[in-house]
Amino acid sequence: MQFRNNNNNICMPTNKGYLSVNGNGYIEVNADIAKLNTRVTSENKSLEEAQEQNSKIVNILLTSLYDYGIPKENIHTEDISVTRNYDYTNNVLISYKVSQLISILINDLSKLKDVYELVIENGANDDISVDFMLSNPSYYYSKALKKASQDAINKASLLAKNFSLKYNPIPSKVTEVSSSLQPITYSSSSNFQDLAPGLVKIRAEVKAVFTTFPF
Repeated sequence: MQFRNNNNNICMPTNKGYLSVNGNGYIEVNADIAKLNTRVTSENKSLEEAQEQNSKIVNILLTSLYDYGIPKENIHTEDISVTRNYDYTNNVLISYKVSQLISILINDLSKLKDVYELVIENGANDDISVDFMLSNPSYYYSKALKKASQDAINKASLLAKNFSLKYNPIPSKVTEVSSSLQPITYSSSSNFQDLAPGLVKIRAEVKAVFTTFPF
């Protein structure tokens, strides 16, 4: 151990150490918006007819959503995908399957059941699911991040005490491990009857490094 004499001839340790901790914060919040994901699938021996049939159903579905009052900017459609169904035993092409994914953002959860029934009545026939989300995730992420920071402070205090270390309570380095751009959503399957909003889990994590000194 190295010592240094100051003007008052008091010996102080000059060697430093570091205490690194991870702080975690979690928040569960009731969702206030939902994204309904559905798929329209058509199958036919003719690719052209399968595409035409799929396009017709999608147009009817979109029109029903517009008429209900869903803004166009809240509805997103993916490119059409095409798969071939084969009889591999005889190496014969049986049919073409054409599919298109449609995502609908619902800002008013009281309309969720209506929209859910609407898409089924107007041709949605595959992979229906609902993601419950937050309209302002950054606000709640900040709260989780604050909890994570306090958790790091508490852990540093506990570890320093247990290992008989003096430490500077102001960290020398702080790293945000998590990202506010990736909120965790609760997904619901298409088989349930009661479309109740779920809880969105927001997680934050930080890594903090504190300078330590031996007693």
